[in-house]
Amino acid sequence: MSFIFRHNLMALLISFLLVGCSICEDGPQEPQEPTSQKVELGVRVAVTDGAAFLGLQSRGPLADAVSDDEKMQTLRIIIVRPDGTVEHNRYYDFHQAPTTYFTTEKFKVEGGEQKKIYLFANENTTFTTGHKVADYDFGAIKVGKPFPTDEVTGQDIETSLIEVNDALTQIATPLFMSEAHEVAMPKADHDVELIIVRAAVKFTFMLKNESSENLPLEELTISKLARREYLLPKNVVYGSEISEEDSKTEVQYIKSYDVPMVGNNEHYNFKLSLTDKYPQLNANTTLTLDPIYLLESNYDDQPGVEGRNYKISLTLNGETYENGFFDNLEALPRNTHVVVDVKLNTELKELNCSVRVYPYGEYWLNPGFGQ
Repeated sequence: MSFIFRHNLMALLISFLLVGCSICEDGPQEPQEPTSQKVELGVRVAVTDGAAFLGLQSRGPLADAVSDDEKMQTLRIIIVRPDGTVEHNRYYDFHQAPTTYFTTEKFKVEGGEQKKIYLFANENTTFTTGHKVADYDFGAIKVGKPFPTDEVTGQDIETSLIEVNDALTQIATPLFMSEAHEVAMPKADHDVELIIVRAAVKFTFMLKNESSENLPLEELTISKLARREYLLPKNVVYGSEISEEDSKTEVQYIKSYDVPMVGNNEHYNFKLSLTDKYPQLNANTTLTLDPIYLLESNYDDQPGVEGRNYKISLTLNGETYENGFFDNLEALPRNTHVVVDVKLNTELKELNCSVRVYPYGEYWLNPGFGQ
């Protein structure tokens, strides 16, 4: 066999081997299901009352945001897959135009699975002492990594101490907001509208002087408030009842929720000095105080006895006057608005108060959505 023939034969054998390998790699195979099905999720976010109706259907007076402090100035949306993997972590800044409604943002996500969507607004709000209201670095949560559920859900919001056992400051503004939603994502594009709630209780005091004399104002006290609350609403249980307004509409309300307290031992009395800003209440006038923002609370003055949880006192002209317990103020869940009407006169012996508790929000959405 000549050298040329042996060379040609060897080349032919090598070419057959190469073709054979190609067939092994690329030959006919069983059809494979796609491992990834990306679809588009559209998310809108509204600052609203959610299901915190407390048995009330209609919005109350003074419900709208009185300033940009009650609006979203930043927003973070974190989407988590069923295995706990972070799919998206996006941050938005609205400082130039604070808002109570965030229009649709699109996310490419895996379809056909249950998503957990976390919402955090105004995460950088800081007390004058320098620590953040939400003392957690949400920006460090990485896409593709496990979501730190225990770390985030175990966080507390704690107000800044002025004194050890009394007179804590209000929660710093702009108000921190949060919420977590379960969203069933189909295998097709889908839009959702989610709520986010303020992590505070708003108090509005309306003082009415029914006398013909000016009344000096000194101090306002609200009793039995919590020093801290959870970063996200925790173990909230909702109930429903038929509205008293039309005897047909089913209204949701909060039955119970958890606050990070050991019994009642961590409560305090919030004190607000009125002397500098409101030195007196003029005769025959009504004065609406600036909003007071406090943490949600769940104090129980006498376990098993309803309606004995919260009361206020007002110091006028060196004398302190107190109301009895509010009959319809058994709890203070976040994102509610407490409006207190106080009638005063020169023959004052005790405070004449009435309290109304309203949902605290701008938009009405389906209260069962996202729960």
